[in-house]
Amino acid sequence: NMQLVETEANLMEVFEDIKTMIDGQIKSKQLKFFLDMENVVDENIYCDVTRLHQVILNLLSNAVKFTNPGDTVSVEVSQLPNAPKGNGLYEIRVKDTGIGISADFLKKIFEPFERERSSTVSQIQGTGLGMSIAKNIIDMMGGSIEIESELGKGSTFIIQLAFRLREKQEEVVAQNEQYENVTEEVRKT
Repeated sequence: NMQLVETEANLMEVFEDIKTMIDGQIKSKQLKFFLDMENVVDENIYCDVTRLHQVILNLLSNAVKFTNPGDTVSVEVSQLPNAPKGNGLYEIRVKDTGIGISADFLKKIFEPFERERSSTVSQIQGTGLGMSIAKNIIDMMGGSIEIESELGKGSTFIIQLAFRLREKQEEVVAQNEQYENVTEEVRKT
């Protein structure tokens, strides 16, 4: 019975918050972390920030769990072309150089209570619900999620989401000035 609650947001600030939230886990595991925003022209959007945080933090927490000290976890956010009018289309890649996921488990990774069965993974705590919940949220947002992974080489989770764009502040100011000028002209007549 989850519902989305869209609010005004700035994409850069959303991901800076996520970076701050995951920083302790990154440092305690001694990982390298990178956050890259590429070709993001429209940062001001409407989205359910809490749910977006939940999805990305879930993916990052898994990346941290399954990546060895000294290795790398990263988030890349890019804006894609051909978004519907009034929207921005974004791709978010959460990558790690961790243990990777077997081809057999990739087929059922989004099923509730599923966890990969291996000696490495069985020693790591988890319910097997995180990926199922993340997929449900992405589906609710009208997006998609794909996974590229190879055992021993890491994983990349690729999310695509469209968000309604907020008007740029300069446009709002210009529209207000234009309205005031028209109003002034009407008063004079």
